[in-house]
Amino acid sequence: MNPEGLALLLPPTTLAALAASWLREDCPHLNYTALVTGAAPSQAALWAKSPGVLAGRPFFDAIFAQVNCQVSWFLPEGSKLVPVAKVAEVRGPAHCLLLGERVALNTLARCSGIASSAAAAVAAARGTGWTGHVAGTRKTTPGFRLAVRGAKQAANFALKVEVECSSLQEALEAAEEGADLILLDNFRPEELHPTADVLKARFPSVEVEASGGITLGNLPQFCGPHIDVISLGMLTQAAPALDFSLKLFAEGTTPVPHARRS
Repeated sequence: MNPEGLALLLPPTTLAALAASWLREDCPHLNYTALVTGAAPSQAALWAKSPGVLAGRPFFDAIFAQVNCQVSWFLPEGSKLVPVAKVAEVRGPAHCLLLGERVALNTLARCSGIASSAAAAVAAARGTGWTGHVAGTRKTTPGFRLAVRGAKQAANFALKVEVECSSLQEALEAAEEGADLILLDNFRPEELHPTADVLKARFPSVEVEASGGITLGNLPQFCGPHIDVISLGMLTQAAPALDFSLKLFAEGTTPVPHARRS
């Protein structure tokens, strides 16, 4: 799905409600910082300081919209980030910029981290010549599920739900009952491929998914001619956040931060 289509799927009222809840959690009481910063018109530059895939723009926009700030983007959703890259500018009252800063950065960093790991998984799978689908799982953080789904879509990722089986016999029974997609859960590669071969021979139209214990490192071992989908829970549970910073700047100046050291 292209980024424009993804944006259309995210209801504005849902985005606004999510952003409001995140901001309320971050600052549930009086905003004492506002007394120090004041409300003078200000601007800040958003910088990407680590490589990866940009994801989470709609959520970043919704957060700053809640605090009366405007975002101007220089890169589209799904862009490849090469640090140091100026990604956007945010304008609004100084105390509002600071109120939205941490929530917006945390959300963008998390979404972009998931999208980057998803893109890496797709690249690893394609490197073997495998043409199936890399998918996510339902192992997401409550309150952040919509953002996670959006991040995976930014990397052309798929989300699948199907009949889970732990043996060949269970898989055959599920296929006989009319299941369209069989998940072979926690199979080692040496067990997975013969099982999928037998299942496909009996039920050629059934799709087979491999899941459980799959990482970016061992993913190629699970790619095979009888596997249609490979899902990785670690992409949403263990994807490292990307490094972004939001720096206030005066008109006519654009200070560039240092890239993140790996």
